[in-house]
Amino acid sequence: MEREGLAGKCPNCGAPIELSPDTVVLICNYCGLATTLEGVQVKPLMIECEDWGAVRTAVDSFVRSRVGDASVREVRAVMVPFWVVEMDVSTRYNGYRREIRTKTTGRRTTTYTVYIPVKGVIREKVAVAVYGRRFESVFGLGLVKNSVLRRRTESQPINPQMLKGWAAIGSELDMKEAVEAAKTRAAEEHRRRVEAMATKVFDCYTEATQSTALLVLYPIVEARYESAGKSYRLSFDGVRGSVKPLMAELPLTMKGRAVRSIAAAAAILAISLATVALQPLIWIEEIPDELKLAIVAGPPVASMIAGAVGAYTASQEQRLMKAGEERDLMVVA
Repeated sequence: MEREGLAGKCPNCGAPIELSPDTVVLICNYCGLATTLEGVQVKPLMIECEDWGAVRTAVDSFVRSRVGDASVREVRAVMVPFWVVEMDVSTRYNGYRREIRTKTTGRRTTTYTVYIPVKGVIREKVAVAVYGRRFESVFGLGLVKNSVLRRRTESQPINPQMLKGWAAIGSELDMKEAVEAAKTRAAEEHRRRVEAMATKVFDCYTEATQSTALLVLYPIVEARYESAGKSYRLSFDGVRGSVKPLMAELPLTMKGRAVRSIAAAAAILAISLATVALQPLIWIEEIPDELKLAIVAGPPVASMIAGAVGAYTASQEQRLMKAGEERDLMVVA
């Protein structure tokens, strides 16, 4: 089936379908048909979405409670495509960890370096959430991926009746591309862990065997609101019975900026007092030179960092609220 032949219409019921130049799996909101451009039917799953009216009420309520005088300008409820790929992953690694140790003989302290071999195998089963779009992103995508992984066992066949008020978006990745992306992500995660254990890594080889790869549509609500002439974004988890904010841009009031400035000033004052209290310790001969250096150099550096952070946060006009952690890979066994 050629892309031009579709012309943005469902080949089954003729209803309009939202397409992009890169769409490879299209999904019809009206009859629930899911097919490739070649006409091969696929069976994507969905996480049950909330009623549109309840979604709009939740967005309005959140903006009203967190911002007050603001106007919601845009609310879009979308069923976003994710490939959930489960794999058995095995990584063999070899390297070493360098440690600096001290040795005290009488009143003399010396340091020396030891090299400890780091070698082994990581074996586990993982689930990876691969976003099904190439360029179009979602506000709070990392949080959405985490939700997809946590709720992956709740997926069910597409029900067109549930999709009323929601826009189902097709995938721009086919299964093969999604599996390759998942394998790459798993290899990156294992290498990150190995590098955290070792100072130097000689070998790090990962093998991954796919067990399942499912296309899952997840309900996400994207919205924009205006406050004091400025526009802010927010995203909601749209799962039935669990509509809640995932990420939101919130305006900072003058009071909030003042509180951050005072907190930074208090931190600098505390560091200064600690410096005065610790100064006598540098004259004690039994204290290692490394600790004396830390006593002398540490407080000025800490004060500079506290001042820079305070100046930055005090000048911000908005803050970012996140609900939960960002994760696209989960160990399942």
